Amino acid sequence: MLRHAIAPPRSFTQVANEIIRHPKLSSDAVRLLIWQLSLPPGVDLPLWQVAQRAGIKTTRFIRAKRELAAAGYYHEWREQGPGGRWVTERLVSGVPLSAEEAAAVRSGQPGARIPAVGGPERRVVGRYPGEKTGEKNRPPP
Repeated sequence: MLRHAIAPPRSFTQVANEIIRHPKLSSDAVRLLIWQLSLPPGVDLPLWQVAQRAGIKTTRFIRAKRELAAAGYYHEWREQGPGGRWVTERLVSGVPLSAEEAAAVRSGQPGARIPAVGGPERRVVGRYPGEKTGEKNRPPP
């Protein structure tokens, strides 16, 4: 099979293959998740409005939301605020989170995950980073 893909110069979202190929997420769930993750910072669009814009009907939306929650990509908290009014807070994540990890993200605490880039190290500038033993490296014959 031949593939020809050209990355667009702007207005695109990088999505992990883990999300696209998730065996337990329907196409509606994947579409909702990608749409939410592609929103610019500061835009707070409820999941049901995303479903309306994407043309996903009510029953399929409810099923997709349950799939995302079961997989750990969607978390929801309901609390009674001041004056007795109920408030629902939602978290959509690009990686599956446990309930404890999602609660830590919600409270603003740093996560227990190790950063993908590794820990801080001293930078080596202006010289070869390896040890120099004085021997010349000769290519194999």
